[in-house]
Amino acid sequence: MDDESESGLLNDNVLAVAFDLASRRPMGPAHSSASPVHLTSLPTLGPEPVLAFTTSKNLMVTDARDGSALQTFFLPGPHTGKHFYDACCLALGHYGGRDLLFLHEAGEGPYHRSVRAVNLATGEPVPGMAYDHYRYREISERLTLNHGYLAWPTTEEVVEFWDDDFSVLDKPFVYVRRADDGSWVGKVGLDSSVPEDRGIGIARAAGRTYLAEAGDIVTLPDLEPVFPGVNPWVVVSRVTEWGGRPVAVLVEEQDYPQELPGRLCHLFLDTDTPEKVAIPWSVPPRVRDLLVTPADTIVVSSAEGVHVLDVDPGETARTGRPV
Repeated sequence: MDDESESGLLNDNVLAVAFDLASRRPMGPAHSSASPVHLTSLPTLGPEPVLAFTTSKNLMVTDARDGSALQTFFLPGPHTGKHFYDACCLALGHYGGRDLLFLHEAGEGPYHRSVRAVNLATGEPVPGMAYDHYRYREISERLTLNHGYLAWPTTEEVVEFWDDDFSVLDKPFVYVRRADDGSWVGKVGLDSSVPEDRGIGIARAAGRTYLAEAGDIVTLPDLEPVFPGVNPWVVVSRVTEWGGRPVAVLVEEQDYPQELPGRLCHLFLDTDTPEKVAIPWSVPPRVRDLLVTPADTIVVSSAEGVHVLDVDPGETARTGRPV
């Protein structure tokens, strides 16, 4: 949105609207904030999911349907009383018996970043759950908190040695920690950087937990790849469960010529040789994100808007074409 809009109009950076997937209808009006919005469940506030975002000094928890404030938490600065949060990303959830807020903030210098946890019951940082990292180039700031894991992307300076030479490269990774105690799980090397407007997918399917970002899909906590090979043309991938089986749905760009439409595919992950099957659908240009649900629903966010598809996995596997 334009911050210089006329008086009385929505003029913040982020618009949020909650939709009911069954009816495809909005559950309330659009409401706005000046920072990224996080959808989560907090048992202390009831069974319904809530939206959370930061203002200059507070965490606002609001009703997902109409944006009305449910609770406000004051966030003291880590070093001074004048710390501002409106430019950071956040993740919120109930782990280790506590309502925890994780903040991804800018630190000293243009590339220093920190992730820290705040106990919402006290408003104070959780001891031993603050992590610094130094990114070597621009990369997404978004945190992902789901199924007991906290993940965020970064870049590392990596030295690769050859027989008679060496190279210094900036390589993207995803750092993974446990959400309840902050213990280190590991890092995943990525084929390409995470876009600024997208989080990393963490999903539970058929008794296993998966982390997915574009063409990189691994299991947690062992970080084992679930299918061989790296496809640099995968734009985004997400994992869910269909018919009791773990499935990945992904959007691919065409490698050549690149002006051709993209391709929507799925592949079941419980076989030694997962086979991609194209789902017959015309993929819109510039896909930004993807959501898949156990109810056989696919949601695609693109430059043309948000598209919702209902699929029959059995019929898709029969009529789709292997690729």
